[in-house]
Amino acid sequence: MQQLIFSVIAMAAALQVSAQQKYTVDVYMAGQEGHKLTLSYVRKGERRSDTAQRLPDGGLRFSGEMEGPVVAVMLNNHPASRFQLSQGGMFIPGPLLEFVLEDGRTVIKGTSEKSFMAIAKGGKLNTEFAKFHARELPLIEKKWELTKEGALAYKGGDTARSTACRQEGNALDAKRKELQREYIVKHPGSFVSMYLLSTLYEEYTPQAYAEVYGKLAPAWKSTFYGKLIANKIESTRATAIGMPAIDFTKKDLQGTDFSLSSLKGKYVLVDFWGSWCGPCRASHPHMRKLYDQYKSKGFEIVGVSDEKSPSLESAEKSWKGAVEKDGINWLHVLNNYGKGDFDLVQKYGITGFPTKFLLDPQGKIIWKLVGGGKESEDQLDGKLKELLGQ
Repeated sequence: MQQLIFSVIAMAAALQVSAQQKYTVDVYMAGQEGHKLTLSYVRKGERRSDTAQRLPDGGLRFSGEMEGPVVAVMLNNHPASRFQLSQGGMFIPGPLLEFVLEDGRTVIKGTSEKSFMAIAKGGKLNTEFAKFHARELPLIEKKWELTKEGALAYKGGDTARSTACRQEGNALDAKRKELQREYIVKHPGSFVSMYLLSTLYEEYTPQAYAEVYGKLAPAWKSTFYGKLIANKIESTRATAIGMPAIDFTKKDLQGTDFSLSSLKGKYVLVDFWGSWCGPCRASHPHMRKLYDQYKSKGFEIVGVSDEKSPSLESAEKSWKGAVEKDGINWLHVLNNYGKGDFDLVQKYGITGFPTKFLLDPQGKIIWKLVGGGKESEDQLDGKLKELLGQ
């Protein structure tokens, strides 16, 4: 009898996912005047950005169609939504407002200065997500304050305080991820659990990740997140240490086809980054030093940029501008070229930026590094010293 009930529920959920759905999101943010909001979500496997219409009562309305529920984010160009590292230059993006975009109407209320803390009400799945997300928000808010404090300390030369802020922030991240893992175990039939697992790839061993996925409700495995997890499991096998690096051909800065396999015979660092990524670009001065130190010893870097710009033209402009401004004179390709046919971020199972893969002269993956900062720089220094000497 229980199996029959579960089957009926699964079938109903699958029908809900497959049907075309229409959403309406009404936003009321105090202090939003003069600042732009953009709704960002995934549709048909691609990131989509929508702008709002002004309502007579002063609110902002987003509306459209979708194939099924997804977790959307709200981008805000309010100055408080980012921490500027230099005037007109690099910045650290702040946390984003998250909610489940689903069939029906959702109402969001909050303040523009802290839009990531706004409350989204409406929809069965969003109600479930919001209840869980409320437990995360204090941790997210505290982490953002520590991030800004640590950046200021580092800029002012106080490396001890900067390190302490980073460590406190890491502890908050660990606590948040523990909350997410516990939720997944307790709610295997939940859409929210499927979404959370899609964000926790680095928190499990490959085998454990696949096992947890196997215990989740089949109905949600046909959603974007279910398919994303399945792809990650496959890409994990394909990019494990000792496996041949996935070959690719993409356009370089000159518009010429570049193939990774053309660098066999050298140690190659494949660096996934983006012009929008503060930690990525903050790592470039150190990487320039390493490149100058080791390039004569058979070492090469291939930068793979994945831009968030809505059009290929704007993505190309952001990419080339960042390369020129940062003075990074190694090889570069843009993942946005032909991304619909061959997405390197997906193929390599990238879950965070920056992510680096080190290949040996035979083209096999021998090392992987996720994240930026001083600790990551030290790890990279040690690995290259081990392989190539001083």
